Amino acid sequence: MPIIASEFQAAKGFSYSHIQTLLPRVLFRTPPLEGHWQNVTLTDGDFVELYWQAQKPEQQTGPLVVLFHGLEGGAASPYIWQTLQQCQQQGFNALVMHFRGCGRQPLNRLPRAYHSGDTGDALEVLTYLAKRFPTQPIYLAGFSLGGNMLVKLLAEQPKLPIAAAFVACAPLDLWSCSERIDRGFSRIYRRYLLEPLKQKFEQKVAQGIIPADHPLASVSVKSMRSFFQFDDKVTAPLHGFRSVADYYRRASGRPVLGQINVATRILHAADDPFLGPNVVPKVNELSPTTTYEMAKHGGHMGFIERLDGKLHSWLPSAIAQYFRAKENEVSDENTLATA
Repeated sequence: MPIIASEFQAAKGFSYSHIQTLLPRVLFRTPPLEGHWQNVTLTDGDFVELYWQAQKPEQQTGPLVVLFHGLEGGAASPYIWQTLQQCQQQGFNALVMHFRGCGRQPLNRLPRAYHSGDTGDALEVLTYLAKRFPTQPIYLAGFSLGGNMLVKLLAEQPKLPIAAAFVACAPLDLWSCSERIDRGFSRIYRRYLLEPLKQKFEQKVAQGIIPADHPLASVSVKSMRSFFQFDDKVTAPLHGFRSVADYYRRASGRPVLGQINVATRILHAADDPFLGPNVVPKVNELSPTTTYEMAKHGGHMGFIERLDGKLHSWLPSAIAQYFRAKENEVSDENTLATA
């Protein structure tokens, strides 16, 4: 499929990439989470937390929308909360799967955590949801790290019963993105995102979740200043990769884009301060079911436009409308088939 220009237009005076990236944190405050929390036990004995926008999700009859957040994100992240809200307004039964240690409970049970190519937990959750809601279509949206994970999942699991997917701001080439976030003003984001990972690792060691005889128990993360250092000494060995290079190569989504067989829309902003140039695929790398969309502006998870005189986040409504359009296509096809 061709690479197309996005219809998104940044609000006049707010198009600068870092303004787009930071503005949602200033403009939008997530209200108290009043939906339904649910723990799902995994086959290895650990757990992940689901947050449903509806208080009684089992009473909802609409299709499911499952969101996968970015690094250290969750239901309280403005982009997740707003997407849940928009999808609910479009008639979907919306939820977010929190990666291990990203829900209400800050530490999971096992030494391992999560990473950019970690598709196993999402597969378990989706298998569970498909059994619990056997007649409801399932739509998926992934953001940043969760978007890269979603690309990997779709490529690895072609038989998953997924109706359509949306991938936003995904670091599809991890090495390139690791280098990009070490440059210029982007280092501000690096510190903001890296510190919680370091703190969780230290807490796991202190509480014995990572036992004293574990190979990584003696690793000191306090002085680490880059994702490359943390991924080299912690993420890669903790999750069975031979090296950081092996992790970045095997976990990156770009090499498997051609294997996706589900209707998928991938969105990047050309000025995203998190993403290196190698995230942009060539046309011949995309599968026939994939649409790749590039916005001139938008930053990382920003996409702030002006609507009716007010600053507004375009992305959540774009995702909900995309899924609604896909659902309407299916309804129209079913109507024609029975006519």
